[in-house]
Amino acid sequence: MYKVQYLNEARQDILNLPKQILREVKQYLLKYEQNPFKYSQSLEDKHGLNLAAYRKTYIANATYRIIIKIENDVLKIVEVVAVGERKDLEVYKMAHERINK
Repeated sequence: MYKVQYLNEARQDILNLPKQILREVKQYLLKYEQNPFKYSQSLEDKHGLNLAAYRKTYIANATYRIIIKIENDVLKIVEVVAVGERKDLEVYKMAHERINK
């Protein structure tokens, strides 16, 4: 089992989601507790955003993303970094900014 943790900003991202998308996010957060690798894909360094150590999950017909980091070595932790729209790389930029502050 994995423990799901959140950056403070990611908690706010989730609270700001439309209700229908929020339901889908909650389902994935529960799935992450069992096997986050099964429900996410590796990210790469793209467009100057260094996210290679992170993973993404497509939600809402691939218009939103959940960005996570899996700490598998010590405690099996899934850290939710950002949740938001993919449009104009918005969610990736938020994640990059948060992990590089």
